[in-house]
Amino acid sequence: QNGEQPRVIGLSGARQPMPEEDPTLQFELNEEAIGLMLKSVSFYLERWPGGPDPGEQEGLIKLKSLFAAALLEYNFNRSGGELT
Repeated sequence: QNGEQPRVIGLSGARQPMPEEDPTLQFELNEEAIGLMLKSVSFYLERWPGGPDPGEQEGLIKLKSLFAAALLEYNFNRSGGELT
């Protein structure tokens, strides 16, 4: 793409876990990083070896959808919100 390295910025809340909830992290990713994450999750999901917890596969499916939606949103916003 533009030759820049993928960026991961900001880890908010890493030191302040919320009571009665799992701690969360917040990331800002550029287009290249989103694409790499989507490719990585898709690759692992296609080759998922199975395991004792079917929730792992369900989580991978959700992550794949999340990154695909993020990439679509990024491209939509970059185009000025116009559908072509």
